[in-house]
Amino acid sequence: MSVLKKINNGLMAFIKVVLIGAGTLMTGLVIMNVILRYVFNSGLSWSEEACRFLFIWVTFLGAILANDTALHGEHMRMDFVVEIFHGIPRKIVEVIALLLVLAMLAILFIGGIELVQGTWPMLTSALRIPKGAVYLCAPISFGYMFIQTLVKLAKIITLSSEALETADTEAE
Repeated sequence: MSVLKKINNGLMAFIKVVLIGAGTLMTGLVIMNVILRYVFNSGLSWSEEACRFLFIWVTFLGAILANDTALHGEHMRMDFVVEIFHGIPRKIVEVIALLLVLAMLAILFIGGIELVQGTWPMLTSALRIPKGAVYLCAPISFGYMFIQTLVKLAKIITLSSEALETADTEAE
């Protein structure tokens, strides 16, 4: 197993643990706040904001996992255009598709950095944390997905056309 693959697997395992923890924390906060509101007539003023921010992070970290599974052929994707071609044309279409994905991820990454920089000085109303910390998940996830896609592109470029088709049929 290559070093990159070990690092990616480790990061994916870490992200899964973070997602499970964040989901559990969100669920616990919502249940606790419902009980406090309906039984004790008071609630935690910060819990709604905390759940919203956790949901944002869960969404973006979950996108990294979805991208990882999609790049390994384990996730549903729309490949009807790619399936039309065989051999070298198929490889070219795959490369073009991944280059378009990379361009989009680069745009989103840059936009995420600008969003974090623009909102960092602002504090959230209940938790009093920098808003940029909430939106930091955007450049992190888009940057990591860019790296994942770049690795996939390198694999496709180095694979022979026959090996590419074999890998695709095995993934199905």
